[in-house]
Amino acid sequence: MAMDKSIFDDPERGEREEKFKRPEYAFQFRTGMQNARKKPVSLAKFRVLAAGEETAKGIAELMGGTPSEKFPEKDHNFEILTDASSVEIVISGADAIEDKFMQWGPNGLPIHECDGRLSLMPDDKGEPCGCTGTLKERKAKSRAGKGAGPNIIVSFRLAGLGYELGMGRWIATSWQFAETVHDVKDALDDVDGEALCRLEIVQEEFELDGELIKYKKPVITVLGSYSDAIAEER
Repeated sequence: MAMDKSIFDDPERGEREEKFKRPEYAFQFRTGMQNARKKPVSLAKFRVLAAGEETAKGIAELMGGTPSEKFPEKDHNFEILTDASSVEIVISGADAIEDKFMQWGPNGLPIHECDGRLSLMPDDKGEPCGCTGTLKERKAKSRAGKGAGPNIIVSFRLAGLGYELGMGRWIATSWQFAETVHDVKDALDDVDGEALCRLEIVQEEFELDGELIKYKKPVITVLGSYSDAIAEER
C-alpha cells in the first residue's frame, strides 16, 4: 500500500525556494567601478561581488580585502575590494568563454547582439549584423554609444582552495582582451579537460607625441592542465 502523496503538498514551497535560490554564479569579478561622480574607472586590483557572506569571506581569505554588504537587495550582495591583481583560475574548455558584441539600450536591455559579422538577436539571428568599419572606427562608435562593444563572459572556478566556492564569472568589455580572446580559446582547446589559467590586470604604458600614456588591461594566460597541476602538488 502506497503512502498518500497529498500530505507532502506545500503551496508555499515554491515561494520559499525562489526566495532562497542561489544565483547561477557564486561570485563575479570586476576590473572597474564607478567613482563618486558616477564615472567609470579602471582598477589595478580585482573587485569581486559575491552571493552571500560565506562566499564573500572565502574570497577575502584567498585574495585579501574586507567583505561589505553593499547591495542588500541583489543576489550578489557582498563586495570585496581585493588586494590581488593576479589570481589562478580554472576554465573548463573554450566553450566556457562566450565572446560577442553587445549594445545596451536606456532600459538596460540589449538592442544589438552579434559576433561581429552576424546578428545573435532573436528577431534576425544569422542575418548580417550591420557592424562595419575598421577596428579603430568600431571602437570609436562603441565609446560614443553608437555601436556595439565587446561583451565576453568567462565562466571559471578559483584554483586550489577556492575551487569549492563554486562557479564564478568575469564579463570583459575590454577591446584589448577582445583582440586576444581567440588565442586564449585556441590554447584552451589544446588542454585535455580543465585548464589552469592566470587572470591578471596588467599595467601598460606607451609614449604618444611626447606624452606617457598609462592604462590597465586584463590578460588570461593558459598555464596547462589543472589535473596535472594538482598531481604535481601531491
